[in-house]
Amino acid sequence: MNKLLKLLVAMSVALLFSCSSSHSSNDSDILSDADADTQDFEGQDDDSDTQEAEIVDDYDEKPDQDTDQDSDSGKNDSDTDTNDEDYGPLPDNCIEVYPGKANSRLCLGPKKTNVKCKANPKENEYVSVLELKNPIGDSEGLMNINDDFVFFVLNPKNSDLCFENHTYCPNIYGCNRKDEYIYEIVVSKFIHNFFAVDNNIIVFNVWDGTSSDFHNSKSKIFTVDLATMKLSEITADWGVYSQMDIVFPYVALKDTSDRPIIFNLETNTSIKISNLMCEVSPKIDGKHLVCQGRYIGEGLSKDELSESAWVVDVETLKISPISVFTYEGNLPYVSGDYAVFSSSRDTVYYENFPEKFSGMEIYSLNLKTKREEKWTPEIKGIFEGNFTMPSFEYPYFVYLANDTEQTSTGVCYALNIETGKLIELWERTSDRPVIKDRYIFEDGYFPDKLAKLPALPKLPENVAELCEDNNPCTDNRYFVTDGECHFIPNHERCDDGDDTTLFDVCIDGECKGFPGTSTDEEMVTVEAGKFIYDGKEYEIEKPFKMDVFEVTNGKYAQCVAAKACVEPLRKRSLTVLNYYENPFYENFPVLYINQFEAQNYCNWLGKRLPTEFEWMKATWDGKEKTYLWGEEEPQSETYPDSFYANTTWGYPGFVGWDVVEVGTFPKDKTIGGIMDMSGNVSEWTTSEWTKNLCETPPCHGKFGSDLVVTKGGGYFNGGPELKIRRPSTPWSHSFSTSFRCVKDIEK
Repeated sequence: MNKLLKLLVAMSVALLFSCSSSHSSNDSDILSDADADTQDFEGQDDDSDTQEAEIVDDYDEKPDQDTDQDSDSGKNDSDTDTNDEDYGPLPDNCIEVYPGKANSRLCLGPKKTNVKCKANPKENEYVSVLELKNPIGDSEGLMNINDDFVFFVLNPKNSDLCFENHTYCPNIYGCNRKDEYIYEIVVSKFIHNFFAVDNNIIVFNVWDGTSSDFHNSKSKIFTVDLATMKLSEITADWGVYSQMDIVFPYVALKDTSDRPIIFNLETNTSIKISNLMCEVSPKIDGKHLVCQGRYIGEGLSKDELSESAWVVDVETLKISPISVFTYEGNLPYVSGDYAVFSSSRDTVYYENFPEKFSGMEIYSLNLKTKREEKWTPEIKGIFEGNFTMPSFEYPYFVYLANDTEQTSTGVCYALNIETGKLIELWERTSDRPVIKDRYIFEDGYFPDKLAKLPALPKLPENVAELCEDNNPCTDNRYFVTDGECHFIPNHERCDDGDDTTLFDVCIDGECKGFPGTSTDEEMVTVEAGKFIYDGKEYEIEKPFKMDVFEVTNGKYAQCVAAKACVEPLRKRSLTVLNYYENPFYENFPVLYINQFEAQNYCNWLGKRLPTEFEWMKATWDGKEKTYLWGEEEPQSETYPDSFYANTTWGYPGFVGWDVVEVGTFPKDKTIGGIMDMSGNVSEWTTSEWTKNLCETPPCHGKFGSDLVVTKGGGYFNGGPELKIRRPSTPWSHSFSTSFRCVKDIEK
């Protein structure tokens, strides 16, 4: 392979992350009759890394490596004549990728070599599966596992084994979990650097590498059943170059246009999800496909929603958001009812510079209850909280953690979410750890580690029946760790059966009611009537009152003290670690409150969240304008004279990168006296997200109430233009979004 092709392949592998499948077998010791002690290489010396490993059972006679081959750069098609080598008859366990082209021979194992490996770590320890200094080849990325093998790819040290004059042709090998010897699994002169495994089924790529243009190189995908040795080619009209994932019968991958594809091995049919573009390869668990990337409008001509995390129902193909927010969720992973992802929406800035940060966190979203949970610890200092690269298999999730601003490397940990017990696996890796059948392996460009977690049973299929207590105020969870049901109090809306209590919520596992009454202090009346929005006329039919200020830490704390509200998910701001409950910031907007929690606060006071159109009616007072103060555009040349709102837009000399006390900017005020609608923080509304405003509110969005509109400029959200609107998942928390309430006027 020429240098350009090898470089491009290497870059792609480094950027693309592997997917693992959810194996359904029980977690007993897989090789009860195997020698579990790790072993060193036998009969190898330090100079053996340049020799070809001996194959115990050769496929056939090795070809004459001195055969003269035509390396003319113009021959970029695999259909060119490559029959100038005598390979002899085609063995039963081999095929020709391009029929009639002997040089395209692909052979299947498992065929044993004389090279030792390690595949049986003890609980809570890890082993290096294959030493870097080995006679076969160099590790080139990706690992996987089944009951018989630990799989990986190696690029042969002997470049003569590659196609024509190339030096890059990684093949698939396996460390046998009984005898701990390396076996050849898939071998050819082509490139097999992407593969996935589910039980005995392996799906893998074949790149012929004949084109100097990496993206135009011919590629094929094959599956092999190691139990029957049946080899099948996946035939489809998409060019494939990404890592794939498999949970039989489904294979997930993306094509050259980054559209995710679901291939059904039983029906030999594929479906392309045209409205998604995946930044990294999708993952699948047999029920759901998850993807980090962009949702695209129906016309596919323009991005509608970018840099977000998405889930696709494999049966219905329904696309739903996992996390759509400022500084979005990334690298999602799915297992059962949970999607997990890391997010930089918790970033802590330092040195007064927005690209120096710490604070990546890991969240999960329960796909049934639509409840988001944060699993990683609270940040205690600026450099104590980067958590990335999550993988999940109930009850364990695995991730990287570090104490520097480097978010792509760290120590590998496993967390039992039932007990909170944390297990440190290995130090300093930049590869994503993947969990499968309670084993952890690396998913990246230079993998070699394998770890074993404590064996636990799987969740029983009738778990819902085992733990159901019909109490809406508890989350009923069956713990596989102790085999018992746990009834965990929640803070959901409920009905206490008393019509005089307008707001009911779960407190300490019981439903309690509140009268839902408050004064109109610090509220302004917004009259009913028509207003112009984006050149169109809309009408608010009923008057309402709106809070003058965004809800502050001090006001929200009163609701928490009454147990009607839960504390903010995080008690800090973007740059201040002790923000909430700090008297100095009592009059600053409360942060890390999702839309559900904001609605609870408003309902506790007999109020509610505004709609998008009520928010706009309040800002414009019936007259359309660009900024709250008029049409004067902020200019960096006039800073700070034009600094009319707490916004980063147009102010290169801006200092602080954080929220300010409510009411700080006197020109950020409506005619009626409502403050901070152009700056400080964006604000929750109850309106469903639509790409364009509908003609007649209320608007009904494609994703329903799973994606809502946040309004208002802010210190982190760009400019102060009043038309700015952003999509947000209502279960998400952030340092850049808060809320204010409105109240209906009774006549």
